[in-house]
Amino acid sequence: MGRKALRTLVVSGALVAGVGLVGVSAASAMPVDPGYSSGGSGAGASYPADQSVFKSATVDGLRVRTGPGTDRAILGLIYEGQPVQVITSAYDDTGQVWDEVMLQTASAGGLPGGYIGWVTEEYLY
Repeated sequence: MGRKALRTLVVSGALVAGVGLVGVSAASAMPVDPGYSSGGSGAGASYPADQSVFKSATVDGLRVRTGPGTDRAILGLIYEGQPVQVITSAYDDTGQVWDEVMLQTASAGGLPGGYIGWVTEEYLY
């Protein structure tokens, strides 16, 4: 049984058992698709997305950007508690880690659920 199927089974079982969101969050923290890798090397290089997890913003007004780095355009904002799925991560030229994320819900900062952009990993938990 693949990890994706196992995760679906665990989430379904948690809901049937009445575990609620705590069980769903724990099950969602499992790595997704271990075969996926974004590749690359050097500054801006990504490392494999097999560490992809669901996280939340720790601050209000976290800038979602077009790519990893403060020199990239700002697309919108997310706020404390906003859930995101980390797709992959990359380092910028300064060594700062950035996460490419998909918003799980619409943001009060104007971005729709399902939107994909980059945020600094420093402000995710």
